[in-house]
Amino acid sequence: MKHYFLACGVIAAMTLAGCQTFPGKPLPPAPQLLTSAPLQLADDCQARGSFIVKFDVHANGETSNIQAPPADACVRTALTAWVASFKYAPQAGETPMAIEWLMVEAKQGG
Repeated sequence: MKHYFLACGVIAAMTLAGCQTFPGKPLPPAPQLLTSAPLQLADDCQARGSFIVKFDVHANGETSNIQAPPADACVRTALTAWVASFKYAPQAGETPMAIEWLMVEAKQGG
């Protein structure tokens, strides 16, 4: 299996709370990721472009409701297993999240 370094951005889905035109309560901080297994794609799996995975982080730091993007089955399986391995710091309640994974290829040593 190929191992890939984390090449993504995390987006807390705070649904328009940042677009208010009047002063409101400050947004809670995004959940803090504590651990993650490495992303593993099968050697014969071809991934190109970026993929957004949506999921929920619960108060205990576990993830659920993982929604993999439209992609080849091997990519969907790898991304789902990867996000399922995420463990966040405990928090006040459930937070909808999304993460974008971008496939980056580069030659080593040059």
